[in-house]
Amino acid sequence: MKNSLLRVLYSAIPAKRWLFEPLRRSQLLPKSIYRHLFVNGSMRIRVDTGQHFYMQNNGHYIETLLYWGGIEKGWERVSASVWMALCSQSNYILDVGANTGIYSLLAYAVKPRADICAFEPVPGVLLQLQLNNALNGDPIRLFPIALGPADGEATLYDNLDNHYEASLVADPHGKQRPQNEYKVAVRSIDSLLTDGTLSGIDLMKVDVEKFEAQVLAGFKALERYKPAILIEILDDSIGRDIEQMIKGLGYHYFNIDEERGLQPVAYLGKSHSYNFLLAQDRHLPALKP
Repeated sequence: MKNSLLRVLYSAIPAKRWLFEPLRRSQLLPKSIYRHLFVNGSMRIRVDTGQHFYMQNNGHYIETLLYWGGIEKGWERVSASVWMALCSQSNYILDVGANTGIYSLLAYAVKPRADICAFEPVPGVLLQLQLNNALNGDPIRLFPIALGPADGEATLYDNLDNHYEASLVADPHGKQRPQNEYKVAVRSIDSLLTDGTLSGIDLMKVDVEKFEAQVLAGFKALERYKPAILIEILDDSIGRDIEQMIKGLGYHYFNIDEERGLQPVAYLGKSHSYNFLLAQDRHLPALKP
């Protein structure tokens, strides 16, 4: 109750953007302070390669970090850096579990002529994704569906406290929060390749709250395309399932440590840094400092 009241009072402060802009430009405020200072409205996100994109800031933690710190100091800075390096050499990019579109928009900023496809089935989050896409001229192809092992439909468990944690797995984080359940359309990557919706895949990000293995189960053509894959792995069993799917395909495994950078690992499993990179030999030169 106390935090909610403080948030309401803070929201009522007028002209926050005007007040904060000198501080944002100076980069003097520490993260421990600016992480609480959200500003609503459209914002320009700078990218360290000189490009930029626009997003709507609704006061979410991730958006606030991006507003104050940009990509270099914002959310998942190492993961974003790896993603941008791989986007620069990719023409067909998939963002599976696109959320509000940060990774899709990063791809657009780095490789504006790439075919970028974003998949997001949560209605409330999709609306935000559509708005962010529109702010940049609608460069991304949006799909209001989930990806999985086969075409059909599935139950999506939407966390009412945090829509960003919605999943096709019931209560994936074991928090026992109130959930809304509803059906969503599901397609497999193989099906989308077969019917021509997708022309190819050079790079993909998969962040679907413990449904990652099922997404790859619907991608038998992985053996043909062998894209670089940024993927979230929240427990050891998911890691083992994915290892079995890509066994013998020549992938190198890296844990993406947001403090120490890319860390080569021998296996996929739970770590304090949940993001992993699966890369082929041809991807490695783009990742060198």
